[in-house]
Amino acid sequence: MEKTSKIITVVVISLFLIGFFLGIYITVDERIPDNAVVVVTLEDELYHSIHFDYICVAGKTAKTMLLSNAKEKGFKPDPHCQDLGYFRGNTLFLYQSVLSNLGIQYNSRWDENGDWLW
Repeated sequence: MEKTSKIITVVVISLFLIGFFLGIYITVDERIPDNAVVVVTLEDELYHSIHFDYICVAGKTAKTMLLSNAKEKGFKPDPHCQDLGYFRGNTLFLYQSVLSNLGIQYNSRWDENGDWLW
């Protein structure tokens, strides 16, 4: 093997190892997709997880719609649901985030259709 090919091999392996460790060290928080179905309450103009607590919708008019539609209509996230972490997804390693953008499924709170999985 000549000298330049050895150098190229060492550089490629080093870059692979650096990328691997950065992929584990850097994390990305999963965001709720815009096509997720949420429950909106018309009286207080809040949107809730579909796994809401009854107290959030008691005595209010509730209906379902896509998150993107709720945001367009000016609905805000329910603070109680936010405190419980309902709108936060999993924390992913960088490599998981890259793979999910390529279409490979991983353990997520939502599927590609925006359906809640828990």
